[in-house]
Amino acid sequence: MKFQIELLPEAKTELFKIEKADRNKVIKDYKTIENYGSEFINIKALQDNLYEIKSDNVRSLFTYEKGQVIIIALVFIKKSQKTPKKYINQAIKRLNDYE
Repeated sequence: MKFQIELLPEAKTELFKIEKADRNKVIKDYKTIENYGSEFINIKALQDNLYEIKSDNVRSLFTYEKGQVIIIALVFIKKSQKTPKKYINQAIKRLNDYE
């Protein structure tokens, strides 16, 4: 299923702060989701209504919105095997503030 990708302003800033090679991988995954669907990308459920897109060593935390829209709340470089709770909490806060 195809989705429209929208980034919260903070997530957009985070995306453009990472190295260009990593940023290009993330943008490529976003375009794949928009053009072909989310089933072609590595997506993991973290908790209720919060998911992550795994783009090599970069993670994008997001939620699904009505109308086939994905809202990206947070983008970060993965440094540990498990997604740190601080990133999950930060993404949830941003999404709550967005609504």
